[in-house]
Amino acid sequence: MKRLATMILAAAMVVSMAGCSSSGSGASGTAAAENESKAAETGKETQDTETQDEETQQETLAGGADFTGITLNIAHSSTGDISDAYDAQFAAFEELTGCRIEVEHLASDADESENTIQVRAATGNLPDIWQNSIGAKLQNISPQDNIYDLSGQKWLSNIVDSYREIVTDNETGAVYAVPATTSNVAGVFYNRNVYGDLNLEIPETWEAFLANCETIRAESDVVPCASPYSTPSGVQILFLAQYYYVQNENPDFAQQYTAKETELHESEAYMRGLTKMYDIWEKGYQCEDPLSLSFEDASVQLANGEVAMLVCRTNVMATVEELAGEKIDHIGFFPLPDLDSQSLGVATWMPAGWVANKNISAEKEECVLALLEFLTTSDAIDAYCTKTTPTGAFMLNGVSLPDNVSTAVTEAQSWVDKASSPVMEYFSDIKGSNMATILQMVGTGDYTPDQAVAEIEQDNAIDAQQKGIAGW
Repeated sequence: MKRLATMILAAAMVVSMAGCSSSGSGASGTAAAENESKAAETGKETQDTETQDEETQQETLAGGADFTGITLNIAHSSTGDISDAYDAQFAAFEELTGCRIEVEHLASDADESENTIQVRAATGNLPDIWQNSIGAKLQNISPQDNIYDLSGQKWLSNIVDSYREIVTDNETGAVYAVPATTSNVAGVFYNRNVYGDLNLEIPETWEAFLANCETIRAESDVVPCASPYSTPSGVQILFLAQYYYVQNENPDFAQQYTAKETELHESEAYMRGLTKMYDIWEKGYQCEDPLSLSFEDASVQLANGEVAMLVCRTNVMATVEELAGEKIDHIGFFPLPDLDSQSLGVATWMPAGWVANKNISAEKEECVLALLEFLTTSDAIDAYCTKTTPTGAFMLNGVSLPDNVSTAVTEAQSWVDKASSPVMEYFSDIKGSNMATILQMVGTGDYTPDQAVAEIEQDNAIDAQQKGIAGW
């Protein structure tokens, strides 16, 4: 576009000078012709400069290499807009470098796609690059044997520290992944109109949160809290989001628990997560049948003001935009409250990572590293945002959210910068298969918090034993 503008300007200069010559003498005509020739030459030089600038930019972004003739195989399990956003990034890299990228779509079910990758690792048939869970779950793929160590790459400074820490081997210093998409921040999404009509203030303690619920129930027809417990993900968010306060109380809790040095019920902050779920049920602040409420219905009810609050992650805003986009600005965000206003913070689900095959062929290695570097740049994020509106933060330094991001997501992101922690699953791989069922029973009053934690501890012990974790 810039080169086109230069060409148009040069042409305009030629036309202007030719117009002057039509009414002048022969001498003037000669001068005009000379000027025209100079202008054309100037336009050519400018075009040449622009071409050189573009070539220099391409060399800078691509590491100075031409990857024409190289084909990379990339596998991921994302669908919809996120998949389209990845395609836009890959297309931008192809255009810059001349390489070709072939994408393999894995099953959208996380467990199924992870099993596929593990089987392929065992048979020596891994893709060149693939999307993988991070944190404790990285161990499922035996990263020392299968994932390329990025620790020597200078561009790793593009990645924020909190993300880099959970993709780094504490013993060897190996770095295994770069962020694939945005984080997912958990907290309370609320309807601004409901809060405004009832003159409610943003609660900074759990007691204040419950007081707001009581006011909403007593003074309106609005349901205080949407509790979409029909799915495993929906029923776990409030409880898992409590981990910020668990870690705030004891920064080493996950590691100590994994090493069997402490029990879940010994953490007051952990127990408060169960108590909060039980409070909402016991006090009648949720819908009558939470086990039948879907995530999508809860999102629309929140946007419409039929419910006042929903404890969820920032990806809820993509659903709101799709199903009730005209009301997206009716929704705001605040952290899940706990004991006092001084301890407020949010828990985050970190994005999955792009990882590279440790046994990549020598001819592809430079291209793979160039692509991973490119995915940490603003150019890659710009390409990503042409296909989808972010619902969280890119875990990259120097990259801002675009202007069209919803207010609620912007508010959530501000808390990530102030006080946040990844949820426990990034620090401990112990999580029993019955967690969602146990929490459904808490959220419907069938289990008290004490009964629930006993069930969780038993369920987790089975999981730890099956995984062969020491001490269990």
